Formats: sequence, structure tokens, C-alpha cells
Amino acid sequence: MEGKFELKKINEKCYSLDVRGLVCPYPQLLVTRSLNSLSQDDTLEVILDNPPSVRDIPPALKEKGYKVNVSRLDSSTWKITVKASSEKQQ
Repeated sequence: MEGKFELKKINEKCYSLDVRGLVCPYPQLLVTRSLNSLSQDDTLEVILDNPPSVRDIPPALKEKGYKVNVSRLDSSTWKITVKASSEKQQ
């Protein structure tokens, strides 16, 4: 699972994680691990193609205090943009 699914830096405050091809619970585990390694003002863009993950990850992140936006890229791919808010809980 390592290697292909690593966090990539896009620019100073933005990172990307492509978890296409993975099914639950792996996308959520990788997202959580990635967010734990980022700073408070960083943004994480997650590309995924697993509908249950698209359904389950955003509410779980919002519950932890993250700002989450989901957009559909095509018929089978989504992008979840996650940003830590100032009241993020650890």
C-alpha cells in the first residue's frame, strides 16, 4: 500500500493524496494519517474513486473540526478538499 499512495506537496500550503483504487477503510486511514502530519493552515486534496469513502470521510472530518468540500471530477472520481480550521480538535 505504501509508495503509490503517498502525500505529495503541490505548493507551500497544499498537499495532494491520490487514493484511487483503494476501498474502505484504507482511504480514511491514509487521509487521517496525512492530516496528522500537516500544519494547521495546510490544505489536503484527496482524489478518490470509492463511493462509500466519499460518503463516510467528509462527515468524520467535519466532526473533528475540519472544513471539507467535496467536488465530482468525473463519473467515477471525486476530490475532497480538507482544511484545518482554527478550532480543530486533536
